[in-house]
Amino acid sequence: MKQVSRLVAGCLSIFLVIDGHDAVAADHSISLTTTERSFTRFGIGNINSDLTFLGGLTLTSNNDGFGGFSGLEVSRDGKRFVSVSDGGNWMTGRFVYRNGRLAGISDARLAPILDRKGRALARGSRADAEAVAAWSSKGLDGKLLVGFERKQRIEQFNLGKYGFAAKPRRIKSPKGLSQGQYNGEVEALGRFTEGPLKGRLIAISERNQTKGGRLRGWLWRKGNSHEFHIPRHEDYLITGLAILPGGKEIITVERSFTPPVLVGMALRRFSVDEFQKTDTGPGKLLFSGKLTTFQIDNMEGIAAHQDERGTVITLISDDNFNHSVQSTVMFQFRLN
Repeated sequence: MKQVSRLVAGCLSIFLVIDGHDAVAADHSISLTTTERSFTRFGIGNINSDLTFLGGLTLTSNNDGFGGFSGLEVSRDGKRFVSVSDGGNWMTGRFVYRNGRLAGISDARLAPILDRKGRALARGSRADAEAVAAWSSKGLDGKLLVGFERKQRIEQFNLGKYGFAAKPRRIKSPKGLSQGQYNGEVEALGRFTEGPLKGRLIAISERNQTKGGRLRGWLWRKGNSHEFHIPRHEDYLITGLAILPGGKEIITVERSFTPPVLVGMALRRFSVDEFQKTDTGPGKLLFSGKLTTFQIDNMEGIAAHQDERGTVITLISDDNFNHSVQSTVMFQFRLN
């Protein structure tokens, strides 16, 4: 079943002047088609009892900038989302629910992430946005953090106040964050807005590993930082994290892809107490599966929100702008 959201610019176009350069800030609406997508293939896959599947979507658009979505944040009420792409774009939209299940996307918009001079990031290493996270309890209505991988940095954007016209403010981060291999640095990012680690940032690298093969991560606040090391699950690498409501646990989304083996996805759940140690435990494995059995793709972004029945996690995939082979996919699950 398909839901086509054909969104055209409103009657009023908004014109902005940014650093002396005229820029048309239209509402950035895009035409987006969503097709319902099951999680298992042919009904043969098993999902751990810790998860209940709440629906999936395949997203397509003829917009040239659509794709590459690597980071995801969802509003506290679960109605809206923001995603960032490794092509240097924001995507925002609203979830459509039917009978409590994810059924579509409305009000989809796509716009370039801006640099400090108000210019769109040029495609390439500086535009490689891999993670997005809320700075405060305002969620999407406040400031957002964006983690960039290849030209490693963390920047803050006041999207709630300025919308797509928001310019970045650099956030200091531990030096070790930029010491990984090229295109293998920060992928997972968050900031605790409640709980025992309130006010601290957390980041986990993709391929920045210890000599023993553990993935390096950091907690920090202002000038104080703590490095921790997470054991890998099989050949998986961490591509995103979500801080659960209450701030006492996180969930990581992890990807496996070693050609010619098909892509895999794993989810692990950790108590934040683990991250105050140097070597964490392995966490609780919630899911691990491959494309042959499950209709996953290159799952990289994850977010969590609370509804009246508990905690919901949302996932998004990065299609690497390889539209002929890969897809932009969204899934939702309830944590049991």
